[in-house]
Amino acid sequence: MADTLLKVSRLHKSFGAVMATNNLSLDITRGHIHALIGPNGAGKTTLVNQLSGDMQADSGTIHFLSRDITRLKSYRRAQMGIARSFQITHIFENLTVAENMGLAICAGLGHNFKFWRHWRNTAAIKSELPIALERVDLIHRAELTARHLSHGEKRQLEVGMALVGKPELLILDEPMAGLGPGGTVELAKLIKKQKGRVTILLVEHDMDVVFSLADRVTVLVYGENIATGSPEEIRNNPVVRKAYLGEGG
Repeated sequence: MADTLLKVSRLHKSFGAVMATNNLSLDITRGHIHALIGPNGAGKTTLVNQLSGDMQADSGTIHFLSRDITRLKSYRRAQMGIARSFQITHIFENLTVAENMGLAICAGLGHNFKFWRHWRNTAAIKSELPIALERVDLIHRAELTARHLSHGEKRQLEVGMALVGKPELLILDEPMAGLGPGGTVELAKLIKKQKGRVTILLVEHDMDVVFSLADRVTVLVYGENIATGSPEEIRNNPVVRKAYLGEGG
């Protein structure tokens, strides 16, 4: 039997007459990269906001690690092991790459800002920082101010900062947005390296990336889960081809 890490059951969220998530059910298996795709306005970001706790569902349930987290605050979900990156990169532009990563490590260790002032002098930071930077191929950029990174490198840094907390579930919300072909290739390689190490929910428009990385794919249309399956099953599903991939009559 598959080890279900996250279970969504009959989730509803509406904004006036608009149903953003409509009776939506979804299972995410531990260790998988599970992609979430759909046209603009399909409800992907609304679903992600409900999973992370940034938005409350109107009805339905969300279970994580077999625990009902439907009404749990976002910071409690983070403490349980749900990490998220956003469509717009969230890093500290005026700090160096190492300082950004060190701050994330400090947060993961539960230290306050006073500790941050002496962050490089601690054994925990000295041991964890090189590993964290190497994990996302940024050790050679450690002393560079983050604002001077390429857009793709900023994405790598953000993913790395999310990973230092050793999350059970990492939600990546359109990580390829705004990247050129080279940046997309490098970030896809980074995400692929995490397969089996951390469970990933990947919200993405780039179908080449989705079909090359995902173990399972869920398709949303008007807030409904119209299909879930392997990349090959989704690629060949006539309902999906008509509703989203733009094929069929």
